[in-house]
Amino acid sequence: MSPQKNVALEPDLFARITEEAAAAGTTADDIANEATKRYLALRGLQKLQQYGQRRAEELGLTEGDIPRLIAESRAAQRR
Repeated sequence: MSPQKNVALEPDLFARITEEAAAAGTTADDIANEATKRYLALRGLQKLQQYGQRRAEELGLTEGDIPRLIAESRAAQRR
């Protein structure tokens, strides 16, 4: 098991997390871990979207190109 790490939370935020944990029958640590996992997943998705947008701009693609590109990709996969 990894050594424990401490994270400082604003007192009001910690109070809300503690109250929610008690109401849900879980711990503040469990809520903090779940929130962190969701945050990291969201950041990963945002980074992927930004990359896709940059690539589309570099390639001169627009939203109108999407149906054609999907059709081309599906046709190529069937071959």
